[in-house]
Amino acid sequence: MQGWQRNRFGLAILIFASAIVANIDDLSQGQIMSLIGLFVVIYYLYVIYLNRYKKK
Repeated sequence: MQGWQRNRFGLAILIFASAIVANIDDLSQGQIMSLIGLFVVIYYLYVIYLNRYKKK
């Protein structure tokens, strides 16, 4: 299985948080894109960290 398939709960949180941020009216488009990009980077690091250790 690929990393994102094993970490579906984290992916669901990423999508939910991105949807919330995208609907905030006070933020500009650049701020929204920056926050969503930050969420993607954090999810990427989360997947790499969890998949570094093989379960036996």
